[in-house]
Amino acid sequence: MCRFALSSVDMEQRDYDSRTALHVASAEGHTEVVRFLLEACKVNPVPRDRWGNTPIEEAVQFGHHDVVAVLQEYQSKQDAPTEADEKESAGKSLDSLL
Repeated sequence: MCRFALSSVDMEQRDYDSRTALHVASAEGHTEVVRFLLEACKVNPVPRDRWGNTPIEEAVQFGHHDVVAVLQEYQSKQDAPTEADEKESAGKSLDSLL
C-alpha cells in the first residue's frame, strides 16, 4: 500500500462493484490499512459502492469493531468545527442580523 501511495497511484480507485480499497480493508478488518488510507492517503471516508454501502457499514456487517472505532474517530475529527470556523459562523450570524 505504501509503495502504491508513494508512486502517486490513486488510492480511491474503484473495482467493478465500485468498491474502494477502504471498503475492502474495512470488510476484512485490516485496521492499520484503514488508518493508513484515511490519515496518510486522505481518501474519502464515506464512499458508496454500487449497493450503496459505505466502509463503516461493511465493518459493522462483518463485526470488525476496531475498524468501526477508527472510522468513527476519523469522521468525528472531520466533523468537529474548529475555533476559527465557530468564530466565522458567529460573525456571519451577526452580520445577517444587521
